[in-house]
Amino acid sequence: MNMLRDAHGHIDFRTLLYSTMSIIWLLKSSEDSDSRYVDTLQRSGMTAVTVPVLTFTFCNQDTFKAALEKPQDHSGIIFTSQRAVEAVSQIYSKMPAAHHHTWSEKKVFVIGDATQRAVQTHLKLSCIGQESGNAKQLAPIIIRETKAFDKPLLYPCGNLGRDELPRLLAQEDRDFRALTTYQTSQHPQLKQCIQNLKSSGKLPKVMVFFSPSGVNFTLPVLESVGVNIIGVKFVAIGPTTNTALVEHNIPVSGVCPTPTPEGVIHVLTSLL
Repeated sequence: MNMLRDAHGHIDFRTLLYSTMSIIWLLKSSEDSDSRYVDTLQRSGMTAVTVPVLTFTFCNQDTFKAALEKPQDHSGIIFTSQRAVEAVSQIYSKMPAAHHHTWSEKKVFVIGDATQRAVQTHLKLSCIGQESGNAKQLAPIIIRETKAFDKPLLYPCGNLGRDELPRLLAQEDRDFRALTTYQTSQHPQLKQCIQNLKSSGKLPKVMVFFSPSGVNFTLPVLESVGVNIIGVKFVAIGPTTNTALVEHNIPVSGVCPTPTPEGVIHVLTSLL
């Protein structure tokens, strides 16, 4: 390994990965326009391939529109995914400026910097909690920043969302109004994409999973296509995704310290 380090002692990823023909699969949403992961890994000399695992459709927009039009009835809003931000953005952009002003005075909670960027880009709102990487980390931030028995926090979520955050908030008497604003399903091209990668010999050295639903949809497809996962290292973008892999009896080689390209690089440094 020492011969693969530069003069500063850093691993030369390009030499290392090219010498071992390593390929990294990034199993994430095809609707995710965030190309930072592929760009960052490629700049480090890694061969990164995005595998589309999820697709989304928005729903219950009339119900959510009615909630957004009454910011005075809520103490704030919670975003745990970029998809929830996009669902809100479709309605929010058409609302009167007075509603925008009122929401700007509310507390907006987010998980991760990607969700924060989405809120700032689409809604032009300031955020709290972007340093959190999951519901367990966000909950105490919300509890610290809000009062018990206050007006409910609006919580747009997906149909596959876990109940961990609502449970943690309810335990501390923080009210919330959860509304399903998007449906998550398996991407229609997932199986074909994996078949194509297998046929072309682009099998992975490492698979990086970005969500529990991605894990649940992908693992059966890998089995049906006949992808041999023996020797493949599995990486989770965060603790919740790690739990999903463990529930499927998949040995996890690493959990990213943050849900960022830098977090992925940090784990890969120890694996390759």
